[in-house]
Amino acid sequence: MEFSSTKSSNYHTIYHVHKLTVWDIFKLLVSWRSVESYQFVQHCHEPNDSDENFMNKAGWFTVLVWMLQKMLIWFHGPLKTLGHLVEAILNLVSRNGGIVQLFLKTISGSLPKPIKENSKDFQSFLAHVDGRKDLYKASSGLLSSLPAEIDENTIKDINVQDLCMMAAKVAYENKAYATVVVNKHWKMHLGGFFQFYNDYTKKNDTQAFICCDKPKKVRLIIVSFRGTEMFNADDWLTDLDLSWISFGGIGRVHLGFMKALGLHEDETNGIRPREYSGENNLAYYTIRQKLRALLEENPDAKILVTGHSLGGALAILFVSGLVYHQEAALLNSLLGVYTFGQPRVGDESFGRLMEAKLKQKYFRVVYRYDIVPRLPFGDPITQFAHFGNCIYYSSWYKAQVLREEPNENYINPFFLIPMHFNACLDLLRAFYVGRKGKSFEENSLSLFVRLIGILVPGVSSHFPRDYINSARLSTTIDQAEEERKDD
Repeated sequence: MEFSSTKSSNYHTIYHVHKLTVWDIFKLLVSWRSVESYQFVQHCHEPNDSDENFMNKAGWFTVLVWMLQKMLIWFHGPLKTLGHLVEAILNLVSRNGGIVQLFLKTISGSLPKPIKENSKDFQSFLAHVDGRKDLYKASSGLLSSLPAEIDENTIKDINVQDLCMMAAKVAYENKAYATVVVNKHWKMHLGGFFQFYNDYTKKNDTQAFICCDKPKKVRLIIVSFRGTEMFNADDWLTDLDLSWISFGGIGRVHLGFMKALGLHEDETNGIRPREYSGENNLAYYTIRQKLRALLEENPDAKILVTGHSLGGALAILFVSGLVYHQEAALLNSLLGVYTFGQPRVGDESFGRLMEAKLKQKYFRVVYRYDIVPRLPFGDPITQFAHFGNCIYYSSWYKAQVLREEPNENYINPFFLIPMHFNACLDLLRAFYVGRKGKSFEENSLSLFVRLIGILVPGVSSHFPRDYINSARLSTTIDQAEEERKDD
């Protein structure tokens, strides 16, 4: 399928939730007034568009999503403050050898100063849940699913899925921390660590980094985007956003994720223009230029693009931008796109094109009932849809290749008991998974997160730990059956 990058369409539906009032919410729930008549809705659709039916009346679940977004706006400041406080306490406790040692040092007057957030020793909440830094050398049961272009000269003895997930995890940390992990623990080279400008939020809140297998004569390049931060209301607002824009007339894409990539504020037609010469540091254009420069010096190098959660959405949309702009050199060097716990990014039309263009280079990984891959909600609530095959991990890290993960919208009542039951199994497994090796042992904070997962299934499944374990301990369904017979 060929298309022109000059093709234009301004069809869009944008929900300005900050303009939504309590009175609007009441009217949406009790009246049959057309949604597009509300001031918080900006809508332009083509004739006979199926989205026009949605514009006539919003369902209660859609209104609930808008209410959640409104609450996130109200609690943006307190949530951010809570995050700073929690991470400051966690870093203080870990630096001083635990709560008991911290107490003893406090009463003796020898308490050290708090760790600065830009220090190499500072760790995010996620890093305290799972502090692993080293790559896993052993292969998993899914290596047969990896791209054929991967060869020993390119990756040596690296488990590619583990490398991508570890890179996605490190993207949550600061530059100093990432430098130590990439350069010292991985024996690679950090080629750039970025805080990109978002023209909608007016903040530098899109984080990513580039690393290479070595400083010179590069054979492997990894691009990793940061995902949804636990205490960042803007990130959760983005994940829940139901707004969409046209992607050059070839489908629809999620507006919130395109914002994070650097879409201009007055633009409603995908990644445009092809080149950007403004003063702001925008994610799509900056990373693309960095990759062009690296390939010019290292024409045989291969590229991996990855991200967890929101970062996974940015990863696949970044590559979609390369497809849209027909960046042949970069696409020919693309080894694979690995996303973990990625939300939906576009509609079926967009997905069909990207699936045809990327072929077998896109790997969407989902662990159990992780809630984020079920967002934004798909049909019949919205027209967002996943594309490509899903590498789905069920109990005990058994892998299946599916078209769609089970309970695709999270709200199917028939999955209520299985979701709670599997969360209990995950907690039980956490107590003895350490038998697989010291790196698999779980700390008290990790166990606490799993307890939360029992109350709200899908929350703990989204944390990086199980995605890393899946890459390291995975077996296919057939392999698991064979191992059980051998036992």
